[in-house]
Amino acid sequence: MGKNKLRRFTENATFRHVLEPGSREALSGESPLKGRWNDFFGNNHPLTLELGCGKGEYTVQMALMYPERNFIGIDIKGARLWRGAKTVQEQNIPNAAFLRTKVEFIASFFDKNEVEEIWLTFSDPQIKDRRAKHRLT
Repeated sequence: MGKNKLRRFTENATFRHVLEPGSREALSGESPLKGRWNDFFGNNHPLTLELGCGKGEYTVQMALMYPERNFIGIDIKGARLWRGAKTVQEQNIPNAAFLRTKVEFIASFFDKNEVEEIWLTFSDPQIKDRRAKHRLT
């Protein structure tokens, strides 16, 4: 396993703003937070998702620039997500969170009309034809 991965996974589990649902929750289509993200953030600000957020730099910086919005970075790689999550923790950024799941399951976590914007800032193009099934767009 990679450098510090286990430590990062363990630390992610301690962050209130990092959600790591199990596959049962993702597959069921009914997350307890679905339709309740305003409760999670404690406000009714518009919600923006960043799909494939990686280390979460965009999510963090946009949350700092636009405190009147809520931002959720979504990625499957927990060790990568840790960097943005750590920054949110250290700087006590109230309007940023991270969801560790496959983007194919986002409908399980968000209600209809709950999300105002979805960003694909640095999507992986999967150029080769044999990788087409891995393309998000």
